[in-house]
Amino acid sequence: MSDRFTRKNLVLAVAVASSLGATEALAVLEDVRVTAQKRAESLQDVPIAISALDAEQIEAKGIVNAVDFGLSSPNIQMPAYPFSNNNVSLFIRGIGNADSIVLTKDNTVGLYYDGVYAARPTGVLSDLSDLERVEILRGPQGTLYGRNTTGGAINFINARPTGELGFKQTLSVGNYDSWRSVSHINLPETAGIKAKVSATFSDRDGWVENEGPNQTPGYPYNDYYKKETEGYRLALSYDGVDRLQVDYSYDYSDVTHTPGYFQYGGPVGGADAAGNPITNSFNDRLDDTRSPTGGGKLAYYLPDSDTEVQGHNLTISYDLTDNLTLKSITGYREFDDDASQNFSQSFGGAGSLETNTVTDQDQFSQELQLVGSTERVKYVAGLYYFDESGDQSEMQYLDRSQVDQNGALALDLITFMPCSDGRNGDPVCTDFSLVFPYYLGEYVVKTNVESLSAFGQATWTPDVLDDRLDLTLGLRYTDDDRDAKRTWDAWVFNGFAPGSSDSDEEKTDYSVVANYRWTDEMSTYAKVSTGFRSGGSSRNGLDFDQAFDKEDVISYELGLKSELFDNRLRLNAAAFYMEVDDIILDYLPDPVNAPQFVEVFNSGDAEISGVEIDAEAAITANFFLSFSYAYIDYEINDAIFPDGSDRSNSTELLWAPENAWSASADYDLPLAVGSLRFHLDYSWQDEQYALANTDGGDFTVDDFGQFNARVSLAEVELFGGNWQFAAWGKNLTDEDTANYQIGGTAFTYLPPRMYGGEIILEF
Repeated sequence: MSDRFTRKNLVLAVAVASSLGATEALAVLEDVRVTAQKRAESLQDVPIAISALDAEQIEAKGIVNAVDFGLSSPNIQMPAYPFSNNNVSLFIRGIGNADSIVLTKDNTVGLYYDGVYAARPTGVLSDLSDLERVEILRGPQGTLYGRNTTGGAINFINARPTGELGFKQTLSVGNYDSWRSVSHINLPETAGIKAKVSATFSDRDGWVENEGPNQTPGYPYNDYYKKETEGYRLALSYDGVDRLQVDYSYDYSDVTHTPGYFQYGGPVGGADAAGNPITNSFNDRLDDTRSPTGGGKLAYYLPDSDTEVQGHNLTISYDLTDNLTLKSITGYREFDDDASQNFSQSFGGAGSLETNTVTDQDQFSQELQLVGSTERVKYVAGLYYFDESGDQSEMQYLDRSQVDQNGALALDLITFMPCSDGRNGDPVCTDFSLVFPYYLGEYVVKTNVESLSAFGQATWTPDVLDDRLDLTLGLRYTDDDRDAKRTWDAWVFNGFAPGSSDSDEEKTDYSVVANYRWTDEMSTYAKVSTGFRSGGSSRNGLDFDQAFDKEDVISYELGLKSELFDNRLRLNAAAFYMEVDDIILDYLPDPVNAPQFVEVFNSGDAEISGVEIDAEAAITANFFLSFSYAYIDYEINDAIFPDGSDRSNSTELLWAPENAWSASADYDLPLAVGSLRFHLDYSWQDEQYALANTDGGDFTVDDFGQFNARVSLAEVELFGGNWQFAAWGKNLTDEDTANYQIGGTAFTYLPPRMYGGEIILEF
């Protein structure tokens, strides 16, 4: 039996019930080890709603970057981000942040890269090329993970160097002229030092062509959805001194990309900003850019976007005794992001809004952990320090560098703007005739966050009930300081006036857990846990001086962990109820004519409840199935909006589908020359709100399902190496459903069918 299938932990509960009497040899599910509680433990022993994927599952599912997790797990929503193709918005259990690129508004799902918190998802893990596993923790993780993990946390754990000479090369090609190359080299151990070098390159053409008769030489009209990546990673590991383990890694990635294409899907009639009649509405996915005024091809000014990310990670562990370890995790990360978007006349009467957002961010973190155990107590205690600084500017235009219906060329403001931006005391532009109505203005936001916390958690197994009861108590104290300032160019059309805000918050979070093992194969737990999301400022609000406060969450959860039928079926479930106080909401007063203005504020409280089920099993030694399901229900009370109205009955959570599920199947057919492997997976999500809580109504995207497959001939011994030859496909049914909506007229769609082949060589 191959190692791959002893590690597989996939299966559908109903299918295994009918297969238990089969005479075919049955496999067992391997124990899954996770580090969700800062120590290596079995997934089944951790009283957390958690799922984990290992390297082989990641390969089989075709997971290349973080966005792919949102399509494969019903517990996570990662909607397409409207301004960038290299950013993700994360939602777990209905809690998330749609404006994840905004520096003055924190996220609710913590991303951890080998133990280092990444405050912003921009460019983080642009290509997941070296993962050992991914852990997805659901629900507030305020005790061990701290601030901004009210929805949950995602741990990306990379594979360590092996210390033995080895090489692995992956080469993929596909439609849209896509290709991807991933190389890993493990070097022989020298003087106790193990080293691994990884390099990743990929390229894909855009699947919406941006062409039209209005194209002007010298102006960029890139296709939408194109992406080119270049990434490197160096990992060093040292264990040459007894009880000491030192790991260092450096990663760098550079991604050139273009954003998603928003096409007009609103009503026909009326006119655009220039008075041209709106004659066409596009309600199916387009593969080329079109104009709603006439329906013909029209090119939109669209330069490349570029994201450059790098990070350092130093982890030092020293075993003070056999049962006590001191660990230090030091992390530094930074990114530079230059993102351009052209909304391509998708706002109808508001014209074609263009944005250019430039972000520079850096962060430093230091964590000290003391992890130990006695005969009846397991504990972890620690200190954590975090510092983040960032600058973010945004320029906004209407119909810049376009040719209008009469063939007149609009002004390029970069060249013809007659005076300074006014930020250095110079005179501002006053000759409006040269630029109206193209230039709306620029603003700059500078922010700094400093956070210090102390935490501890202990699990006690009392000498009662045959040692089957575990009681856990966790506490964390956090002092969170932040300040932000917004400046502007004083342009008459710029609604983003200057301002400043700051906050100093102290918070104590806790968790209380009772876990009882009814048998060696089944346990249940009851858990109460809290967390908080930091306050901030409305980067795109009219009044930047008006800050919003922190958001508090308390969660009550009942969970089941079980392994049945001689470890051939793993069935885990959780039911939860959460109360969110001073919930942070986004308010768009006019999403159609002024979609750039977003007010962020605290209002009322939310009650969120749900059920999650994860089933995994081995039908036979070669056949595995899995099924996951998530249900969410919520209610928002006392939602008083900035205009003074009570909208409790109409306030909605974004990206919180009532029902979502996924299923997968894996079958291995041994052959004389290797192993023929089949993988199928399907995921489905209910309709959900993409934009809500506006004066222009609420906007949803329809339910959709997506079918993926991979077939490979693996374990082929040839020319001294181990080969794998695979064919893969994503969205094989070519599901054509809108996956984002802004203002009732602007829509993006799911990517079309993708397919290709892959060769993997390892020796």
